[in-house]
Amino acid sequence: MKRDVTGLSIANDFIFCEIMRQPENVKPLLEAVLEKKIAEITYIEKQQDIKDGFELHGIRLDISLEDEEKTQYAVEMQTGAAYDLERRIRYYQSSLDRRTLEVSEHYRDLKSSYVIFICTDDYYGRGLALYKRKSVIEGAEDIVYDDGSYAYILNAQFTKPNLNPAALEFLRYINAKRSKQSFDVSGSEYLSRIDQAVEDIKADDRKVERFMTLAAKLEDVRFIALKEGEEKGFATGRTEGERDAKTGVVKRLLERGFSMEETADVCSLDLDEVKKIAETE
Repeated sequence: MKRDVTGLSIANDFIFCEIMRQPENVKPLLEAVLEKKIAEITYIEKQQDIKDGFELHGIRLDISLEDEEKTQYAVEMQTGAAYDLERRIRYYQSSLDRRTLEVSEHYRDLKSSYVIFICTDDYYGRGLALYKRKSVIEGAEDIVYDDGSYAYILNAQFTKPNLNPAALEFLRYINAKRSKQSFDVSGSEYLSRIDQAVEDIKADDRKVERFMTLAAKLEDVRFIALKEGEEKGFATGRTEGERDAKTGVVKRLLERGFSMEETADVCSLDLDEVKKIAETE
């Protein structure tokens, strides 16, 4: 039976990752949002795990990239209500920093990093298209606290267009497509390319099946972990429940023929963790 793909759009996390892993798609978006030219992209990866150890909380970056000046970028699609974005951004940027500063380098060698959340909903409820973090010294607000880290939260439901026109059109496109409304992309070469890329994915039955299966399995993982944690009824129990649930789901997915890479995607684990679980009794 053919899948119903009418609801799939660029706001879908998997489709967003698939499209934005291409430098020709993500670079114009970054330049529009940041309102500056960026260096050529030398590294890009979708759905990348950054984790310091099995017992520590890891992150999964939708799109992680680096330009030839070693500037780091993380771009995330947030569909629906978001929670704790400020602390998520803090954690993301600290994780980016730890992987970019070599042992022999000084703090002054730390490169700039940008974390960009593209939200379908208005996180702060103020109507701004862009909420940009700015750090200053209290009592001397004219002094900008510039540590080279930047955070941008974009709002696809904006009413106040405080952003580059090209970026605003991208947000309008996201909002329209998520709402299943028509949107004329003929006036923008960039949006025409993005829209065609979405349609190409939707026309590929194998990709659609994989995206939908992975999304459904990810929800299963979250539900099972939550139920396990509730049954344990205490903080340590929730942690153990989540770990046990993921271990069980990893084994079930592998038994059903999922590759280790796909299983890692579903369970938000890195490949080494999946291999370790697969080797256990």
